[in-house]
Amino acid sequence: MAALYLLLGAAVALVDTGGGDEGLSASTAELTAAYRGGPADVVRANMDAWTDILAGLLMMGGMVVAAFLAGFVAGRRRLLTGTGTPDRVARLRRICGWGLAVGLPGGVLMAAGTVGPLGARWEIPMFIVGMLTAPALSGVYACGLLLWFTTPRGARLAARLAPAGHMALTNYLVQSLVMALVFTGYGAALYGRVGAAAVLGGALLFYGCQLLVSARLMERHRLGPVERLLRTVTLWGRPTPRA
Repeated sequence: MAALYLLLGAAVALVDTGGGDEGLSASTAELTAAYRGGPADVVRANMDAWTDILAGLLMMGGMVVAAFLAGFVAGRRRLLTGTGTPDRVARLRRICGWGLAVGLPGGVLMAAGTVGPLGARWEIPMFIVGMLTAPALSGVYACGLLLWFTTPRGARLAARLAPAGHMALTNYLVQSLVMALVFTGYGAALYGRVGAAAVLGGALLFYGCQLLVSARLMERHRLGPVERLLRTVTLWGRPTPRA
């Protein structure tokens, strides 16, 4: 699958894409106007993007399946579990080292092609390079956090984050709903009207509120609302305290 993606990127790089930047600017302006409009405009914009969504599914489908399989194997072999034994610590450090060596250059190339000095010709090829090397950086993030969580400060942070992780699907869907109301024509229509600092600050503030709410809910319940619904569907019945 990686070889197929790289061949696709090489083919795109060989094609003349003159005027791509102007076309992208025009489409971005149209999309911004649609998301700032009423609910009908937002729905119409999403319906018009079905070809992009289909292309995204075709592009990302193989990577998603590979990621699930890699996680399945890692779980069965217990690659990231266990206590703070020397073998586990050394394994996590090796993953961090190799992940940085592979993922960091890929991330730099992806940034250079999508928002950096390279032209439209290199946007898709460099995006593909970044997509293929991104799992290496994900391994760095995960293993780095696991190493930090073995320290006293890290353990305290993990305890604060754990309730939100226990109801991650609920929090994810709530984030999607709230941010849609904030940025699209369904609500405040702030799409493209606020800077990056405001977006980042608002996201951190909202996530802090989610941490507090998650902690309160997990004191009284074992599952979040959506997790309970999902468990009910998968078990075809009300989940028991152990299910």
